[in-house]
Amino acid sequence: MSILLGAALAAAMASGQDYAQQRVAPRGGYTQSCSEAYVNRGRLYADCRDTRGRMRGTSIELNRCGGEEINNDNGLLVCGRFRGDYEDSQPGRPGGGWGPGNGGPGWGGGNGGGWGRSSITVYENANFRGASREFTSEDRNLGRTPFNDRISSMRVEGRWEVCTDAEFRGRCRIVEGDVRFLNGGFNDNISSLRPVRGGRY
Repeated sequence: MSILLGAALAAAMASGQDYAQQRVAPRGGYTQSCSEAYVNRGRLYADCRDTRGRMRGTSIELNRCGGEEINNDNGLLVCGRFRGDYEDSQPGRPGGGWGPGNGGPGWGGGNGGGWGRSSITVYENANFRGASREFTSEDRNLGRTPFNDRISSMRVEGRWEVCTDAEFRGRCRIVEGDVRFLNGGFNDNISSLRPVRGGRY
């Protein structure tokens, strides 16, 4: 009996370690009402719908979950008795974000706009980490900066267009609000960016 119990405990511990080390978002009930899920440094991040239909940024430590299924509880990631954290703790952040376009999913949550100021701060790593730089005007060719094809997250005031090629060519999308992790082929793949004002560039 003790041998079986020891084997079960070892298996549970091993599965918990595997869970924390994986980079792909694990399966779970949360996938029915959450989107933009990704794993970074042992945490699962996702945008989850609450009971009012709003999308909330949330995260949870995977090693706390072990073999427990991860679910969405009113916009918060949970597993068993453990509850995750809200990432959008600032009050009054509406949804908004990055529009669908070409059949792709939306990105980011709005931050209430920039009250006339337009800027974009780009980060080398997900979750607004690593080297960063603020832009307040267009850059037609990021190849002249250290950030060409190296942007993984961004904070935006106003609306900006980002493109995969220089001179605003390739695939382009409009983004507004904060984007914790670029996906849809844009992670480490942006070569030009410009502000959008009143529907024009």
